[in-house]
Amino acid sequence: MKEEKDSKDSSSQEEKKEKVYNVESIYDTYFENLNSVKLYFNKFGNLASGEDESIKEKSKEFFDQALTEITEEMERVKNKDKDDDTITKEEAEIFFKKFARKLRKQPKISPKNYEILSRSSFLMLNNYFEYLIADLLSYYYNKFKNSLNQKEFKFTLKELNEYDTIEEATKDLIVKEVENLIIDKSFNELLEHFKDKLSISLEKDLINWDEIIEIRERRHLIVHNSSVVNKKYISRTKNPYNYKIGDVVHIDKDYFLKSWLQFKLAGQLLIFNCWGNWDKDNIDNAIYQIMIQTFEDLNSKNYDLVCKTCKYSEQIEPKNEDQEDCILRIKVNNAISLKKQNKDNEVKKVLKKIKVGTATPLFKIAHNILNDKHENLAELFTQAIVVDKLNIDWYLEWPIFDFVREKDEINKILIKTFKN
Repeated sequence: MKEEKDSKDSSSQEEKKEKVYNVESIYDTYFENLNSVKLYFNKFGNLASGEDESIKEKSKEFFDQALTEITEEMERVKNKDKDDDTITKEEAEIFFKKFARKLRKQPKISPKNYEILSRSSFLMLNNYFEYLIADLLSYYYNKFKNSLNQKEFKFTLKELNEYDTIEEATKDLIVKEVENLIIDKSFNELLEHFKDKLSISLEKDLINWDEIIEIRERRHLIVHNSSVVNKKYISRTKNPYNYKIGDVVHIDKDYFLKSWLQFKLAGQLLIFNCWGNWDKDNIDNAIYQIMIQTFEDLNSKNYDLVCKTCKYSEQIEPKNEDQEDCILRIKVNNAISLKKQNKDNEVKKVLKKIKVGTATPLFKIAHNILNDKHENLAELFTQAIVVDKLNIDWYLEWPIFDFVREKDEINKILIKTFKN
């Protein structure tokens, strides 16, 4: 379930207009990047595949035409002598040479458009996660400058004189510190830096960091080793795809989308942990965004991500009504996800924790649908249209209503409630 924010968000909208730099703005940028590279991959991937198929088809047509021409010429030679339908060795050699010359005239266009596009998209995806790590580190050290008080920095007098203020010098030092961290530390060491130095949980029970390490190592193969598997890849990744040294790695659609989901989950949980620790005055928006992510993943049928994000949210103790409302919606989204996966026993366990006695009609509708209780839905819909502003668009779009839209008789009754 999703909450539509309206006028009560006017203050946060004003903040965004002023481009406030905080964890929320880092979150916004990361998801803009993630969604843009996925859109790019999906949109142009189909075009690239189509172009590759066209090249293959033209290549086949060229080959078939050349073969047909040579075959017809051979038949004409054989038919010259009615008593002998064979061709001599010399004639055969001439025909093969002609055929080879025709093939050499074939356009040298390799069907690698999709390969190029998928690799470039994959590299962008990896880069965006690197940018996220750098942005979070930069924000932390700029906000908590005292954390670097014991750090020794070397300055020449000439360098110091280039700055107009101490603040300017401090900002430049922080930039250099973050750059050094990114350059000097391995990916694993950067993760440990978040855990040990910044006290940010890596949520290892929810995030499969081994898969992300494999994704990162595959990226290194593409960039530094012409996509050829080497000893480093095998030793660092546990070789989950059973590659042999010398094999060439590829980025097909399934692998790219799987990588995208891994970076989405890892990125959002890392961001939410930083958000909760560093921007405590903006927790309401963080919890709201957690709810939004569960809803978006429901719509995208990323049910495993929904369940993991909901599991993550269990550690949150709501401090006000808005937070309670979001947490309740997250629980409902979790139940929807489980029901979509036909995990009925787990749905029941979740529903036992959801109390809707004093909740609005919309929550009661969701609770009844998840319990397969459809008797009084029309009455609750009539109430929700008034109280919760439920409209026909929500009914046609929200995943919770999939379970009743697919039942013709109930669907007709519920559709009528919007016409009254």
